[in-house]
Amino acid sequence: MQSASPPWNTTTKAIVAVSALALFCLLVWVFRGLLQQVVLAALLAYLLHPLITFIDRRTPVNRVTVVLAVYLALAILVVATFMLVGVTTFQQVVDLSRRLPAWFEDALAQLQILLEHLPESMTIGGFEVPVAPLLPQLPGWDQLLSQVFNLLQPIFGRGGSLAASVVTGAVAVLGQILLIFIISIYVAVDIPRIGGMIANFAHKPGYRRDAERLTSHVSRVWAAYLRGQALLAIIISVLVSAVLGALGVDNALGLGLLSGAMEFLPVIGPLAGAGAAILVAFFQGSPGFGLTPLQFALAVAAAMFVIQQIENTLLVPRIVGKALNLHPLLVMVSVIMGASLAGLLGAILAAPIVASIRILGEYAWHKMLDLPPFPDDDELQVENTQQNDLPAERPAPPPAPAVYPLSFRPVFKDYIWGGRNLETVLGRELPAGMVAESWEIAAHDNGHSRVAAGPMAGSTIEELRQRWGEKLLGNAVELDAFPLLIKLLDSNRWLSVQVHPDDPYARVHAGDLGKTELWIILHAEPEAEIIYGLKAGIDPERFAQSAASGAIDPMLHRIPIRTGDAVYLPAGTVHALGPGAIVAEIQQNSDTTYRLYDWGRTEADGQSRPLHVRQALDVIDWGMVEPAVAAPPTLTAPEGWEREALADLRAIGGPAAENLYTAADSDTTCPYFQVDRLTGRPGAVWRGACDGSSFQIWGCLSGSASLTWNGETADLQGVSWLLLPAALGAYQIRAETQCVLLKIN
Repeated sequence: MQSASPPWNTTTKAIVAVSALALFCLLVWVFRGLLQQVVLAALLAYLLHPLITFIDRRTPVNRVTVVLAVYLALAILVVATFMLVGVTTFQQVVDLSRRLPAWFEDALAQLQILLEHLPESMTIGGFEVPVAPLLPQLPGWDQLLSQVFNLLQPIFGRGGSLAASVVTGAVAVLGQILLIFIISIYVAVDIPRIGGMIANFAHKPGYRRDAERLTSHVSRVWAAYLRGQALLAIIISVLVSAVLGALGVDNALGLGLLSGAMEFLPVIGPLAGAGAAILVAFFQGSPGFGLTPLQFALAVAAAMFVIQQIENTLLVPRIVGKALNLHPLLVMVSVIMGASLAGLLGAILAAPIVASIRILGEYAWHKMLDLPPFPDDDELQVENTQQNDLPAERPAPPPAPAVYPLSFRPVFKDYIWGGRNLETVLGRELPAGMVAESWEIAAHDNGHSRVAAGPMAGSTIEELRQRWGEKLLGNAVELDAFPLLIKLLDSNRWLSVQVHPDDPYARVHAGDLGKTELWIILHAEPEAEIIYGLKAGIDPERFAQSAASGAIDPMLHRIPIRTGDAVYLPAGTVHALGPGAIVAEIQQNSDTTYRLYDWGRTEADGQSRPLHVRQALDVIDWGMVEPAVAAPPTLTAPEGWEREALADLRAIGGPAAENLYTAADSDTTCPYFQVDRLTGRPGAVWRGACDGSSFQIWGCLSGSASLTWNGETADLQGVSWLLLPAALGAYQIRAETQCVLLKIN
C-alpha cells in the first residue's frame, strides 16, 4: 500500500485558501464583461430545469438530447410569439422608452410645484394642523427618491437604446443571444451535478450533510423567487395589458410588458409599472370615457391598485410564498444597492442574493455559538432540545411502546445504472423514474428508512434508539450508531469499477465506517457477470499507471454469476456489478466508495462521474487475486432447514483463498456481520431468541414464512425484511411454503 500523503499545516492551508480566493476575484474582474451573459444564461437554465428534468425522467432519451430539444422549442416559441404580437409590442415599448423619461421629469416638476403651493396649515375638524410636519422629514429622503428615479429612468431609457441596437446592430444582438443560449445549454446539462459538486467539497459525512442542506435551502429560495417571479411576470403582463386596453390607455401592450418585467424588482418594480401606466394615462392626448386627464389618470391608478391587491393577496402567496423571508425595507434597500453595484441585473438579483446570505449567515452564527445549525427542520434535534429543556414540574414523556419486529419503508436512489426490475421482476412498488438502489434498512446520513407499521410508525432507526436504548441494538453492540445497511440493487448497466476502504482508512479520510459487503444474487440473466478482484501477476505500480490513464480493464478478473450465488466482498476488493442482475446487499453502515474506472461513459447530464484513483490505490487488497465464488460452508440446523454461512472467507475460492486464510490467522468469519441462509421446507420451525445482547434481521428472499413472538404474528414473504430488537425475547419462524430466508446479526 502506498504511504499516506502528509497533511498540510494551518499556515499552508490559509495561504492556499487566500491565494485561491484572490485568483477567483481576479478572474471575475478580468472577465467581468462576460459575467452578465453567464448570469443570464444560468438564470435561463435554472428556469427551464424543472421542465427538462420532468421530460428526462419520463423518456428514454438522455438529458443532453432533452436539453437541446427544449431549447430548440423555446427558440421556435419566441420567434413565433414575436411574429404574432412582437412587432406591435416592440413598437409600443420603443414609444414608451422615448416618452417616459420626459414624462417622469414633468411629473417631478409638477410635484415640486405642488409642494411649493401647499398652505402652511390646514383646518381639520376645527383644528389647525401645520402641513410641514406631515411631509417626510427623514434625513436624506429626497436623496433616496433621487436614487430610486435614477434607477428607474435608465431602465425605461434602455428601450430606446435597445431598439437602436436591434435596428442598427442586429448581428451583434443576435450574437449575444446566441452566446447566452449556448452557455445556458451547457449549464442546463450540468445542473443535476452542481449540488453534488458543492457537497463533495465537504468530505466528512456530517459536513457533507450540512452542505447538502444549505444547498437545498438556498436552492428553494432561488427556485421560488425566480420561477415565481417569471410566472408572476407573465400573469401581470397579460392582466395589465387586458385591463389597460379595456380602459383605452395608449400603448397597453407595452405597459403590460413593462409591468411584467418590473415584477423582477421587488417592492419598487410594481410601483414603477403602475407609475408608468398612470403617467401615460395622464399625458395621453385623448383620455377615454369623456374624463379629464386627471380623472383618467386616477381611474387607471385605481385599476392598477386593484391589480396589485390581487397580486399581493392571491397570486404572491400561492406562487412565491415566503421564499425570501426578508423585511420589505431590506428588500428595497438591497434592490437599490444592487442597482448601484451592477445595474439592472444587480437590482433583479439583489433580493435572492441577500436571502441566500441570510441563510449562510444564520448557519455560520449557529455554528459559532455551538447551536444546532438547522433548528427549524431538524426534527430529531428539536425533539431532544425540547426534552432537555422540560421544566421539572412537567410530567415525564410517555413510556416508549414495547419492542416489536420492525418493517421499514425503503429509501430509493436513482443512479445511472438503475432501471425498473425491482418492480417488473420482484413486484416491488416503486416511485416514477429510474431506481438503482432501494435502501431497505438504513440509518445513514445519506438515507434514513422509517418504520412502516405499529406504534413507532414513521420513526427512523436513530429515533428508535433514542426511545428504546439498548433494547433496540443490544448491550453487546459497540457502536453508538446502527452498524448495518441493507440494500437491493438493480443493475441494468455496469457499475463503476470500485473499491471500499477498511475502518481505519475510512475513519481518517472519510469520517465514515469501512465497507465490507456481501452480495446475494436474487436474479441473474444468462450472460450476467461481475468483476471480482484482480488477475494474477498484476504489479501494483503498473496497475497504478494504468488506472491513471483509464486502461485497467485487461487487469480485472471477471466471473459469471447465477441466481443464488453469494459473493463475499471484504474491504479492499476491486469489484463491479454487471448488467442483468438484482442483488440483495448486506454491508457495513457506510456510503464510502472509491471509483477506479467508469467505462468512459457520461451520465444523463453529459458529465462523467468523479473518480477517486488515488484513494482507491491506497486501499486495494492486492491479495484478492482471481477470487471465485465457492460453495459456502454448511452449519448444523434444526430438522427441515438447511443452513449456510455466507459471510465467511471460506465462501471465497481461487488463488485469493490462500492469501485470505493466512491473513486471517484461520479465523474465517466476517468481523462485522454474520449472514446465514436458511432454506426451509413447508412446516419447518426455527426457534430463536433475542436475549438483549444484539438485534437480529430476518429477510425473506423467496417463498413465505411467519414470525411469532409473545402471542403475535408477522409475515415474511416475497423479498422483505424484519428487524428484531435485542429485547424482543423468544420467537419462532415457521416456513409456510418452501422458502429461502436470511438471518443477519
